[in-house]
Amino acid sequence: MKNKIVFGVTFIVVYGIQAAYAAMLGAPEIIMLLIAGLVFFGFFGGIFMLIYFLIKKNRNTSSNAAPNTVAINFAPPLAYQNPTIEERIDKKDTVKGVTRIALPQQNEIRYVGIEEIIRCEADNNYTNFFFINGDQLLISKSLKEYSDLLKPHGFVRTHQSHLVNPKFVKSWLKEDGGTLLMDSGDKIPVSKPNRELVKEVLEK
Repeated sequence: MKNKIVFGVTFIVVYGIQAAYAAMLGAPEIIMLLIAGLVFFGFFGGIFMLIYFLIKKNRNTSSNAAPNTVAINFAPPLAYQNPTIEERIDKKDTVKGVTRIALPQQNEIRYVGIEEIIRCEADNNYTNFFFINGDQLLISKSLKEYSDLLKPHGFVRTHQSHLVNPKFVKSWLKEDGGTLLMDSGDKIPVSKPNRELVKEVLEK
């Protein structure tokens, strides 16, 4: 607004001066003065308008621009942890190629074929493994860990303390509410909550 007022006042002053000179000059001089005046006002008027639009555009851009922000994460980094057995068995590609498992003992780590395992039995926080060749290993890990590891390979939890390989089940005995007779002659109890699941697995 101030630029327009200044421009108008300047125009009136200069135009008045030219008019005063024109009264004293002839027609050719008046024409020259008019042309010079048009060129003068056109040049400076264009500059004023250019400056005005640049300032207006800059203000609009500044008002619409989003403030620069920086996201800072104050959370401490998580410590690296090796995946648990449960996390590893969730990966289908990993489970698909597994044919052996590692059974850690005090002096060695025994690698055994999954198809060689007849059953597993809990003994407090330990797990007893029974194999087709008659061997038996006591491992210092809970039955739950091996249950989660072996279930994708067809093993079924018949009882809180027992995990069996259905391939070595000989028959279902109708005693004590349900008992499995293994090929090895061992009898494995079936808990009431697991009966339907065990029957479904055996019938496959």
